[in-house]
Amino acid sequence: MTMHHAFCPMCGAVITVDLSHDALICPVCGRPFLKAQAVFADPAPAPAPVPAAPSVTFSKKEFATTPLSDLDIEYGVLRRYKGKSSYVILPDSIKEIGSNAFLSARNLRSVVLPESITKIGAQAFSECRSLFKMQIPDTVTLIGKGAFSSCKALTEITIPNGVQTVAADTFWGCTALKSVQFPPTLLRIESHAFYGCTALMSAGVPAAAAVADDAFPVQTNVIRI
Repeated sequence: MTMHHAFCPMCGAVITVDLSHDALICPVCGRPFLKAQAVFADPAPAPAPVPAAPSVTFSKKEFATTPLSDLDIEYGVLRRYKGKSSYVILPDSIKEIGSNAFLSARNLRSVVLPESITKIGAQAFSECRSLFKMQIPDTVTLIGKGAFSSCKALTEITIPNGVQTVAADTFWGCTALKSVQFPPTLLRIESHAFYGCTALMSAGVPAAAAVADDAFPVQTNVIRI
Protein backbone atom coordinates (compact mmCIF):
# COMPACT_ATOMS: atom_id res chain seq x y z
CA MET A 1 0.00 0.00 0.00
CA THR A 2 1.37 3.43 -1.02
CA MET A 3 -0.19 6.33 0.89
CA HIS A 4 0.12 9.95 -0.18
CA HIS A 5 -1.36 13.35 0.69
CA ALA A 6 -3.54 15.04 -1.92
CA PHE A 7 -6.30 17.63 -2.36
CA CYS A 8 -9.73 16.20 -3.16
CA PRO A 9 -10.67 17.51 -6.65
CA MET A 10 -14.33 17.69 -5.50
CA CYS A 11 -14.17 19.58 -2.21
CA GLY A 12 -10.54 20.66 -1.89
CA ALA A 13 -9.96 18.86 1.40
CA VAL A 14 -6.51 17.49 2.18
CA ILE A 15 -6.83 13.75 2.34
CA THR A 16 -4.65 10.67 2.37
CA VAL A 17 -5.02 8.48 -0.69
CA ASP A 18 -3.86 5.00 -1.52
CA LEU A 19 -1.97 5.23 -4.82
CA SER A 20 -2.35 1.53 -5.48
CA HIS A 21 -5.97 2.23 -6.52
CA ASP A 22 -7.10 4.14 -9.60
CA ALA A 23 -10.57 5.04 -8.27
CA LEU A 24 -10.83 6.74 -4.86
CA ILE A 25 -13.50 8.16 -2.51
CA CYS A 26 -12.98 11.37 -0.55
CA PRO A 27 -13.49 10.64 3.20
CA VAL A 28 -14.62 14.25 3.71
CA CYS A 29 -17.24 14.82 0.98
CA GLY A 30 -17.86 11.16 0.17
CA ARG A 31 -17.65 11.69 -3.58
CA PRO A 32 -15.66 9.41 -5.87
CA PHE A 33 -12.86 10.60 -8.12
CA LEU A 34 -10.04 9.15 -10.18
CA LYS A 35 -6.47 9.14 -8.90
CA ALA A 36 -5.44 11.07 -12.02
CA GLN A 37 -7.75 13.92 -10.92
CA ALA A 38 -6.12 14.36 -7.52
CA VAL A 39 -3.85 17.33 -6.82
CA PHE A 40 -1.00 16.07 -4.66
CA ALA A 41 -0.05 18.12 -1.62
CA ASP A 42 3.51 16.76 -1.67
CA PRO A 43 5.54 15.35 -4.57
CA ALA A 44 3.93 12.31 -6.05
CA PRO A 45 6.21 9.35 -6.51
CA ALA A 46 7.40 8.90 -10.04
CA PRO A 47 5.88 5.87 -11.73
CA ALA A 48 8.11 2.85 -11.77
CA PRO A 49 10.14 2.84 -14.98
CA VAL A 50 9.10 0.27 -17.52
CA PRO A 51 12.09 -1.81 -18.52
CA ALA A 52 12.99 -1.27 -22.14
CA ALA A 53 12.50 -4.26 -24.34
CA PRO A 54 15.82 -5.80 -25.21
CA SER A 55 16.96 -4.98 -28.71
CA VAL A 56 16.81 -7.89 -31.07
CA THR A 57 19.56 -8.35 -33.59
CA PHE A 58 20.45 -11.29 -35.72
CA SER A 59 24.04 -12.17 -36.35
CA LYS A 60 24.96 -14.56 -39.11
CA LYS A 61 25.47 -17.32 -36.56
CA GLU A 62 22.10 -16.70 -34.86
CA PHE A 63 20.41 -16.80 -38.24
CA ALA A 64 21.87 -20.28 -38.78
CA THR A 65 25.07 -20.51 -40.73
CA THR A 66 24.75 -23.34 -43.21
CA PRO A 67 25.95 -26.66 -41.71
CA LEU A 68 29.31 -27.81 -42.99
CA SER A 69 27.72 -31.15 -43.84
CA ASP A 70 25.84 -29.32 -46.65
CA LEU A 71 29.08 -27.94 -48.09
CA ASP A 72 31.78 -29.70 -50.05
CA ILE A 73 34.81 -27.47 -49.33
CA GLU A 74 38.32 -28.19 -50.58
CA TYR A 75 41.20 -25.85 -49.71
CA GLY A 76 38.86 -22.92 -49.24
CA VAL A 77 36.91 -23.55 -52.48
CA LEU A 78 33.22 -24.46 -52.24
CA ARG A 79 32.99 -27.27 -54.76
CA ARG A 80 29.35 -28.17 -54.24
CA TYR A 81 26.37 -27.16 -52.13
CA LYS A 82 24.56 -30.34 -51.11
CA GLY A 83 21.75 -28.90 -48.98
CA LYS A 84 18.10 -28.15 -49.71
CA SER A 85 17.63 -24.92 -47.74
CA SER A 86 16.04 -21.83 -49.24
CA TYR A 87 18.28 -19.43 -47.27
CA VAL A 88 22.02 -20.04 -47.12
CA ILE A 89 24.71 -18.26 -45.12
CA LEU A 90 28.23 -19.32 -46.03
CA PRO A 91 31.07 -19.44 -43.46
CA ASP A 92 34.15 -17.23 -43.58
CA SER A 93 36.35 -20.24 -44.28
CA ILE A 94 35.24 -20.14 -47.94
CA LYS A 95 37.48 -18.09 -50.25
CA GLU A 96 35.97 -19.04 -53.60
CA ILE A 97 32.68 -20.31 -55.01
CA GLY A 98 33.66 -23.04 -57.43
CA SER A 99 32.20 -23.63 -60.88
CA ASN A 100 28.70 -25.19 -60.77
CA ALA A 101 28.72 -25.07 -56.94
CA PHE A 102 25.00 -24.22 -56.70
CA LEU A 103 23.99 -25.35 -60.19
CA SER A 104 20.23 -26.01 -60.38
CA ALA A 105 19.65 -25.51 -56.63
CA ARG A 106 15.95 -24.95 -57.29
CA ASN A 107 14.96 -24.27 -53.63
CA LEU A 108 17.58 -21.55 -53.17
CA ARG A 109 16.08 -18.09 -52.56
CA SER A 110 18.81 -16.06 -50.86
CA VAL A 111 22.54 -16.42 -50.23
CA VAL A 112 24.77 -14.42 -47.88
CA LEU A 113 28.37 -14.43 -49.07
CA PRO A 114 31.17 -13.69 -46.58
CA GLU A 115 33.74 -11.00 -47.29
CA SER A 116 36.38 -13.71 -47.46
CA ILE A 117 35.22 -14.62 -50.97
CA THR A 118 37.22 -13.24 -53.91
CA LYS A 119 35.96 -15.34 -56.83
CA ILE A 120 32.67 -16.75 -58.12
CA GLY A 121 33.24 -19.51 -60.63
CA ALA A 122 31.57 -20.18 -63.98
CA GLN A 123 27.90 -21.18 -63.70
CA ALA A 124 28.21 -21.13 -59.93
CA PHE A 125 24.53 -20.18 -59.45
CA SER A 126 23.20 -21.07 -62.89
CA GLU A 127 19.62 -22.36 -63.03
CA CYS A 128 18.86 -21.27 -59.43
CA ARG A 129 15.40 -20.27 -60.57
CA SER A 130 14.07 -19.18 -57.16
CA LEU A 131 17.09 -17.04 -56.26
CA PHE A 132 15.80 -13.50 -55.81
CA LYS A 133 18.38 -11.92 -53.51
CA MET A 134 22.15 -11.89 -53.93
CA GLN A 135 24.53 -9.33 -52.47
CA ILE A 136 28.05 -9.78 -53.80
CA PRO A 137 30.73 -8.38 -51.44
CA ASP A 138 33.29 -5.91 -52.74
CA THR A 139 36.03 -8.43 -52.01
CA VAL A 140 34.97 -10.34 -55.14
CA THR A 141 37.18 -9.47 -58.12
CA LEU A 142 36.18 -12.16 -60.62
CA ILE A 143 32.79 -13.53 -61.67
CA GLY A 144 32.94 -16.41 -64.12
CA LYS A 145 30.97 -16.99 -67.32
CA GLY A 146 27.32 -17.79 -66.84
CA ALA A 147 27.63 -17.45 -63.06
CA PHE A 148 24.00 -16.33 -62.64
CA SER A 149 22.50 -17.47 -65.93
CA SER A 150 18.81 -18.41 -65.83
CA CYS A 151 18.28 -17.07 -62.30
CA LYS A 152 14.77 -16.13 -63.32
CA ALA A 153 13.65 -14.64 -59.99
CA LEU A 154 16.63 -12.29 -59.57
CA THR A 155 15.39 -8.69 -59.79
CA GLU A 156 18.46 -6.55 -59.03
CA ILE A 157 22.20 -6.86 -58.78
CA THR A 158 25.17 -4.68 -57.90
CA ILE A 159 28.47 -5.55 -59.52
CA PRO A 160 31.21 -5.14 -56.87
CA ASN A 161 33.86 -2.46 -57.15
CA GLY A 162 36.67 -4.95 -57.66
CA VAL A 163 35.14 -6.55 -60.77
CA GLN A 164 36.49 -5.14 -64.04
CA THR A 165 34.78 -7.52 -66.47
CA VAL A 166 31.22 -8.83 -66.68
CA ALA A 167 31.94 -12.11 -68.42
CA ALA A 168 29.96 -13.65 -71.26
CA ASP A 169 26.54 -15.09 -70.33
CA THR A 170 26.89 -13.98 -66.68
CA PHE A 171 23.24 -12.95 -66.36
CA TRP A 172 21.91 -14.64 -69.49
CA GLY A 173 18.20 -15.39 -69.21
CA CYS A 174 17.56 -13.51 -65.93
CA THR A 175 14.11 -12.52 -67.12
CA ALA A 176 13.07 -10.65 -63.92
CA LEU A 177 16.23 -8.53 -63.68
CA LYS A 178 15.22 -4.86 -63.64
CA SER A 179 18.18 -3.06 -62.09
CA VAL A 180 21.96 -3.37 -62.49
CA GLN A 181 24.55 -1.17 -60.79
CA PHE A 182 28.05 -1.10 -62.30
CA PRO A 183 31.24 0.10 -60.59
CA PRO A 184 32.89 3.17 -62.13
CA THR A 185 36.07 1.12 -62.70
CA LEU A 186 34.35 -1.40 -64.99
CA LEU A 187 36.35 -2.06 -68.18
CA ARG A 188 34.36 -4.58 -70.20
CA ILE A 189 30.95 -6.23 -70.66
CA GLU A 190 31.23 -9.33 -72.80
CA SER A 191 28.93 -11.04 -75.28
CA HIS A 192 25.46 -12.08 -74.05
CA ALA A 193 26.27 -10.93 -70.51
CA PHE A 194 22.66 -9.73 -70.12
CA TYR A 195 21.08 -11.46 -73.11
CA GLY A 196 17.48 -12.46 -72.45
CA CYS A 197 17.06 -10.00 -69.55
CA THR A 198 13.73 -8.88 -70.96
CA ALA A 199 12.77 -6.75 -67.92
CA LEU A 200 15.95 -4.67 -68.09
CA MET A 201 14.76 -1.46 -69.74
CA SER A 202 17.86 0.65 -69.10
CA ALA A 203 21.41 0.32 -67.81
CA GLY A 204 23.90 3.01 -66.83
CA VAL A 205 27.31 1.86 -68.03
CA PRO A 206 30.62 3.65 -67.31
CA ALA A 207 31.74 5.60 -70.36
CA ALA A 208 35.15 3.94 -70.47
CA ALA A 209 33.81 0.37 -70.49
CA ALA A 210 33.87 -1.61 -73.73
CA VAL A 211 30.48 -3.22 -74.37
CA ALA A 212 29.90 -6.09 -76.78
CA ASP A 213 27.21 -5.41 -79.39
CA ASP A 214 25.10 -8.30 -78.14
CA ALA A 215 25.75 -7.83 -74.41
CA PHE A 216 22.24 -6.46 -73.76
CA PRO A 217 18.79 -7.22 -75.19
CA VAL A 218 17.70 -4.96 -78.05
CA GLN A 219 15.12 -3.18 -75.86
CA THR A 220 17.64 -2.14 -73.18
CA ASN A 221 18.59 1.52 -73.33
CA VAL A 222 22.33 1.59 -72.53
CA ILE A 223 23.21 4.98 -71.05
CA ARG A 224 26.85 6.00 -70.86
CA ILE A 225 27.68 7.67 -67.56
